[in-house]
Amino acid sequence: MSRAKSIGLAALVAIVAIAAGMLLSRSLLDRSGAPTLAKATLLDPARPLPPMAFIDQNGQPFGLEQLRGHWSILFFGFTFCPDVCPTTLALLAQVEKKLGDLPAEQRPHIVLVSVDPRRDTPERLAQYVKSFSPTFTGITGEQTAVQEFALKMGVPVAITEQPDGNYTVDHSAAIFVIDPNGALRALSSTPHEVPIIAEDYRSIVAAQPVS
Repeated sequence: MSRAKSIGLAALVAIVAIAAGMLLSRSLLDRSGAPTLAKATLLDPARPLPPMAFIDQNGQPFGLEQLRGHWSILFFGFTFCPDVCPTTLALLAQVEKKLGDLPAEQRPHIVLVSVDPRRDTPERLAQYVKSFSPTFTGITGEQTAVQEFALKMGVPVAITEQPDGNYTVDHSAAIFVIDPNGALRALSSTPHEVPIIAEDYRSIVAAQPVS
């Protein structure tokens, strides 16, 4: 079996596992009286994130510690993406504005996880994410580390080399809500809509157990 097929199969297994967990969580939440979300699925209990050792657009280390103490929304993408990534990031910038009335500690930090570290240098990420919002963070790292993290998050990433020496990158456009403990609290797949993401986010924050 080729490496590409192995990665694809592993990603499929991860997606199936997450989907099964989502269905089970939704069933349990419905029975417990927790809020029903319009699109996102609330994970209860929250799921610990896999290890991560990246750098941000300023060249500073970025790991699980940087996700603790506040809410975050993770999105996997890359700066050379022609359509899905800029569309989603523009949408998340609107979501950020729509949630501006929340207390500071409840507003989400938007983080773009680059799935194209070969081209997405910290300098390029800095210019890219700030074009959507001055508060956005972009993170990148070694190719193997990025692939492993994405795979464990259930995000399939396929890099296809082209005859001219270029390559294409295909990936999932799901968004992930990370709670202040640095754990995966909810996730939502496409199609994304600003009002729905914002309202689901408010419900997710409100349902967070007091630690």
